[in-house]
Amino acid sequence: MSDDAERGCKGLEVRQTVFGELLEKIAVKRLLGPVYRNWEPVIYHTLSHVLRHIDTPGFDSLLSEYIAFVHQPCNKRSFSFYLEFTEICINTILYWLFARKLSPALVQKLLERTVNYLGDRGNQLGLIWRTFTPVYNPSPLSGVTPLHFVAQNRQSDILKILLQYGILEREDSPMSTILIILFYPTPVARVHDLESTQIIEEAKLCLGLCVRVTCHIHIAQIKAYISFRRQPLISNWFDYIPVTRYQEPCELIHLCRMSIRKCLLTNGGLPRGISLLPLPKSLQNYLNLER
Repeated sequence: MSDDAERGCKGLEVRQTVFGELLEKIAVKRLLGPVYRNWEPVIYHTLSHVLRHIDTPGFDSLLSEYIAFVHQPCNKRSFSFYLEFTEICINTILYWLFARKLSPALVQKLLERTVNYLGDRGNQLGLIWRTFTPVYNPSPLSGVTPLHFVAQNRQSDILKILLQYGILEREDSPMSTILIILFYPTPVARVHDLESTQIIEEAKLCLGLCVRVTCHIHIAQIKAYISFRRQPLISNWFDYIPVTRYQEPCELIHLCRMSIRKCLLTNGGLPRGISLLPLPKSLQNYLNLER
């Protein structure tokens, strides 16, 4: 075996054992007394070292390691300890994925590997439903979901991937995401010059994407926010919502899209099942929210 191949195998071995090794390390520290109670930084720094420069194949391996770890009951020494450990691991992974790396390719990989668990929000592997803190914080349970974080930051390329997998269509209140896009305050450091214009353009793209997976938008809710002196990020927001989403009947082609996507979603076939439908490529693209 060449030196490069050997180093690659060793790197893969580290990724395959990172969660098990972390659990063993923390379990030992817990036995040493309360002085070692704050072991969250150990998990954060260990996983951050892996995630900081990870590529798509590496992230795929890391997800394989996490999935295998969750499926091993022998690791669950104490249920409360196990839950706390996995919450910190999940918080760190989601924080790096959505707040630090901002990589559509890695988000796509996350959804590809966990799509079978998206129907169960309580599943440890339904990572897209879990909350995380946008900054390092000892209480990951106080955070936001990836969908809402992406909406807050108007990341249209990542939002599109989430919507393609039916994440907004699974939400109990899709309107809340639209309100976040329009009204969530922009960080002060990002409101100047060309960056402000770019943020507004991203917000328009996000709003346009949400329109593709909704049949009705509650205009009254938006106007209610404005009546309470909330200023929407898009000043002419009304121009970006088709009249068929709040006043006139929806277009038949859009209703067909929603109906087909709902069937695929119910049977766990979204979005990969779209390519299996006997439809022209243009219609498959329409179903997959490309236009």
